[in-house]
Amino acid sequence: MQLNELNEGVYYIDAGVNLGLVTAPSGQALLIDTGLDETVAKRVLKLLAGQGSSPAFTLRAVVVTHAHADHSGGAAYLARTTGAPVLASAFERTGLEFPLWEPVYLFGGAYPPAPLRSKFTFAPPVHVDGILEPGRLAPPGCPFEVEVVALPGHSLGQIGIAARGVLFCADAVVGPEVIAKHGLPLNADLGRTLETFDLLIQRSSAGTDRLIVPAHGRPTAEVGPLADANRARVSEGLDFFRASVAEGPRSAEDLVAAAAARFGTTITNLAQYYLAHLTALAYLGYLCDRGELDTDYRDGRQLFIGPRP
Repeated sequence: MQLNELNEGVYYIDAGVNLGLVTAPSGQALLIDTGLDETVAKRVLKLLAGQGSSPAFTLRAVVVTHAHADHSGGAAYLARTTGAPVLASAFERTGLEFPLWEPVYLFGGAYPPAPLRSKFTFAPPVHVDGILEPGRLAPPGCPFEVEVVALPGHSLGQIGIAARGVLFCADAVVGPEVIAKHGLPLNADLGRTLETFDLLIQRSSAGTDRLIVPAHGRPTAEVGPLADANRARVSEGLDFFRASVAEGPRSAEDLVAAAAARFGTTITNLAQYYLAHLTALAYLGYLCDRGELDTDYRDGRQLFIGPRP
């Protein structure tokens, strides 16, 4: 783990999930996302303390882009040990303060079994001190401004932070290697996901963002090709679900298995299954809303079918 400078006073930290750091010459710093757990958070603080020729920074505020455990798991430790306020969007605040929501919605609203209550899907709760709306603001204790950018899709209230030509875009897009690994990357709302791809391209074309930093993948100035690669995989997914249902009625469980086989992913545990299930439902819900699929009920089973006449 190290600080990687992208522009003057703007860094990313390779911590499994890419974290952002925006700093002032006087040392005040804003951290964007906190990594999976307390261990990551401790390593971040060690980096900020500086050593040798590395500058030292004081953490003044923390933004959590969305309430998934790999982004928020270290937030409670940082808030407790530094006193830095935690900031998030209004929607994601609920998941940060009541993190059981993540495994609960994965498990269909029921209380989740133990494998879904691990640190990978169940972060420690953290109080959110401030709600972020799109637009420019000076984070608490920081003598600089950043821009809050609404980037919903991967999660319903996801935001990004832009500063000095760099946009930390969370999971709005993922790198090509991540697409290959996960087959169909998780997006909870496909309609808003596609709109977010458009927004990233518009901002890049206008010169607003010279670099984007996805949480999973490498920083890049080639926003268009990256957004197009993500869009292409979404389009492949939609075509796959359309074609699968066109062959005959299919349950969600059937379609999860078929998608895993088609896109080369292996499901071996509860968390993987329910993440794949959520992803499949996002595609199916999108197609149902557009009248391309419908549902039928037979022998106590829900089946997805083609559109009714």
